Amino acid sequence: MLQSNNVWKFIGFWMAWHMHLCALVNNSREVAMSSSITLLRHLCATVIVFILVALGSFAYAFPVTELFISEYIEGTSNNKALEIYNGTGAVIDLASGGYNIQMFFNGQMSAGLTINLTGMVADGDVYVLAQSGADAMILAQSDQTNGSGWYNGDDAIVLRKGTVVIDSIGQVGFDPGSEWGTGLTSTADNTLRRKLTIVSGDPDSLDSFDPFLEWDGFTQNTFTGLGSHEIIAPVITPTPEPSTCLLLGTGLFGVFLLGRSRNK
Repeated sequence: MLQSNNVWKFIGFWMAWHMHLCALVNNSREVAMSSSITLLRHLCATVIVFILVALGSFAYAFPVTELFISEYIEGTSNNKALEIYNGTGAVIDLASGGYNIQMFFNGQMSAGLTINLTGMVADGDVYVLAQSGADAMILAQSDQTNGSGWYNGDDAIVLRKGTVVIDSIGQVGFDPGSEWGTGLTSTADNTLRRKLTIVSGDPDSLDSFDPFLEWDGFTQNTFTGLGSHEIIAPVITPTPEPSTCLLLGTGLFGVFLLGRSRNK
């Protein structure tokens, strides 16, 4: 990954170096007649490099630093599944990382079910945890199943790494009645998929939950999107440090003074 501050430092040092070269040319009597042309060439080269590097210095960083839940299915009967997305840039060993899913029933503060996750999930891939009695279409995409009693629309869900919450659906310790949200974008009798612009989970399982903010809703028993997920990664533009700005400004001012002294 290209670090933006290093880019700007490179520009500053590059310009300072060319200012030094131009000074050497000006101090040389043997090339006095051509020094103005040489200076102009160096100055043009500096401006060109500055523009090209500035335009190309948009840094694409991995926006996903941890796993998060990318799809939630709360269908008829046992048609329930959770899809977990890995966009961290590395393969994740779920067992060694201590990843687990917890379900909190009817507004309880203590988890009624904890499922320890096992297996590997590649970068850019998903991991599907499903209720073992789910529809065959869900089970075909599943990586792990569990036959215990699962959540309904009024039960909170938490994804943890060890004991640290990294994502959540619903609000632990609060019973919303029948669901969070309304219409298709609700936790009861619907499928929810994380919006493509969401690149991290909700680690605060105790805050209020509105699925409309981060999720798209689909009709009950919609399974067609299960097994894959994509994100729209944000573009991070470089912001030079103050010290880097000073270096860059010094280089520009030096070239300016050098040009003035040559023209006298």
